[in-house]
Amino acid sequence: MSNNKYNQMNDNKSFFKCTSGAVAVSFAIMLPTLFICMLVSINYAETMRNRARLSEATNEASLAIIALDNKNVGNEAIEQNRKMALNYINYFTDQKISDNLAKESGATINIEYSERSGVYSVVYAQKSNSLTSSDKNNKKDDVLNLSIPIEGNTESYGNTKKFQRFDAYDIAFVADFSGSVTCKYQSVDNPNCNSYSEAIDAGQQRLEYMNNAIIGIIKRFNGDSTKFALVPYDIGVPVKQNTANPADGESYGCSVMYKMKPPYGKDKIDYNFWANKNIAYGKWSSLKTNGAITIDKDNEGKDDYSSYDYFNKFKNTVYYYLDYFNYRYYSQIIGPAKGLYSDGALVSGGLCRSRSPSEQINMGNAKFACGENNPDYPLSSRNKNIVKEQYGKVVQLYNYMFSGNFNDVHYSFANTKTVDVDGTINELFEGMDGKTITFNRPISPASSDFSPFLGMCQSPLYNNGIMSERVINMNSNVQRYQEASRHIGTFKLSPYLVPFSSDKDHNRKLLRYMEHGNWQPGGGTDTMTALLRTVPIMASSTADNKLIIIITDGKDDAGADILRDQFLDKGICQAITSGLTSSDNRDKGLIARVAKTAAIHYIMLNPEANNLSTDAQYEAIYGKWFTKCMNGNVQYLHEAQDYQTLLDTMTKIIQTETGNFVIKDESRTLD
Repeated sequence: MSNNKYNQMNDNKSFFKCTSGAVAVSFAIMLPTLFICMLVSINYAETMRNRARLSEATNEASLAIIALDNKNVGNEAIEQNRKMALNYINYFTDQKISDNLAKESGATINIEYSERSGVYSVVYAQKSNSLTSSDKNNKKDDVLNLSIPIEGNTESYGNTKKFQRFDAYDIAFVADFSGSVTCKYQSVDNPNCNSYSEAIDAGQQRLEYMNNAIIGIIKRFNGDSTKFALVPYDIGVPVKQNTANPADGESYGCSVMYKMKPPYGKDKIDYNFWANKNIAYGKWSSLKTNGAITIDKDNEGKDDYSSYDYFNKFKNTVYYYLDYFNYRYYSQIIGPAKGLYSDGALVSGGLCRSRSPSEQINMGNAKFACGENNPDYPLSSRNKNIVKEQYGKVVQLYNYMFSGNFNDVHYSFANTKTVDVDGTINELFEGMDGKTITFNRPISPASSDFSPFLGMCQSPLYNNGIMSERVINMNSNVQRYQEASRHIGTFKLSPYLVPFSSDKDHNRKLLRYMEHGNWQPGGGTDTMTALLRTVPIMASSTADNKLIIIITDGKDDAGADILRDQFLDKGICQAITSGLTSSDNRDKGLIARVAKTAAIHYIMLNPEANNLSTDAQYEAIYGKWFTKCMNGNVQYLHEAQDYQTLLDTMTKIIQTETGNFVIKDESRTLD
């Protein structure tokens, strides 16, 4: 019992029983070990802290580098990106790295760019001194003087990568297909300009590199929730009709969108009916000159042919011209295209009917009636009423276009005399169908024999050989008609309007069309007509962002430039962009979707627009596109001289600088 009590009394002192130094030895072993473990833990925590700082630094550096977007091309770009990254790293870390001493300090910066995926990556590594470091004279292999490597290892936790993404866009290319885009792209004063490609080497036309650049853009952005539309134009915009012409080739329409002044509105004139008629303007002009007919003056004091009663004395003359040139179209173009070279062959082939002499004399008819079953046959009872009600108005339209008495008009029925500029702008998104005028374009050489609107939408005629420099220089219309008869049966519409659609293969189909299209431009230039015709296309689009890119050499026809400037002066560009972003227009059902952004860019295919610096220079080249449409903002005006500069310009317009970080798995997929 006594021993147990003694042991209990001295139990707490049992650790100190030994007096041989065992306690000191235990502490000598344990305390340094504990101390080293603590230091290692602190170093590890500091390393993690530094890694977190470096991760944040490289994250921010990549954001800055993609804003530069130099694609790491060339030593200058690489050095620019390297310095940008170093600035961010020094901002976020305690151990400052001098640009000159980066290598000496053991730091490395690697900027990479994947052209395929558009991904930028920043990888940085440096050695961080241990917290246990003694003075700098200590040996390098001292366990308390270690340098700890810190790097952004994409395989461990994923270095920040940033790549460009693009918002959903509906983009309309308003593309100039007039004769002047046959100019050589690197020449300001090209003597072969406007010669319709025959005297210019392949690959040298402005239209060629414009077409190739648009193809390149569609390929590049095809997978970025972006859809494209094509609005080709000369004087008017060619559109598909989905019907055959009388020789079984394709047909096409010509389209514009304006509010017309009375009495030239779509509700007053059937433009489609009149598009293939001969209105005998030379006859009426001659009679007026000789005093045989007297016509009233309009409110500007000009002769107004719409006021004369042509059916009082000249009814048979009116009908004869309409009927005879309808027959001429069949006998000179359609018949030969079908292998029918005589009047008898036209009759036996079912194209025409022979009339009796009395019918010809009493009714003012031609010897043969052709295409009587066509809805636009001029002498049907219904169409005779149209002729009587509208004939004078169409004669006056022709007078505006071709008499030479009006310096402010051009070869379009939509000109300064007929278009209500204020009404078009004020009601831009209202009743667009009612303002859109589309007529079936007769497929024939540009001649008043077969159309009063002969100057409009000629580019498909050039693309099919109906018109060319050679045809223009032929000695007679008979030769021109013979040439047309060789091509009308195989006529393929190109170019034509391609609007947006909900088809998931829309871009691919547009791309295939552009890659295989026949591109031989021709005709005059009326850019405002094309811009306005684009409005209903954009109004029906459903993307959050809407972009109109006008591509032209900037050479609008005389007269068309006056109407254009009237629209620009009155704010047509602002009306378009504000209307596309208007919730009120959406609520009224005038647009399909309110756009977050809407913009118009203007690209000039002309070396004269290169290296401009002052407002005066921009105004001299771009005119009111600069002062009125863009309000002096040069970022919406561009110049291109060849394929690469045009491709780069359009890419810059479309791209946004909003990027997103990606995890390593996603970036691998992109690569």
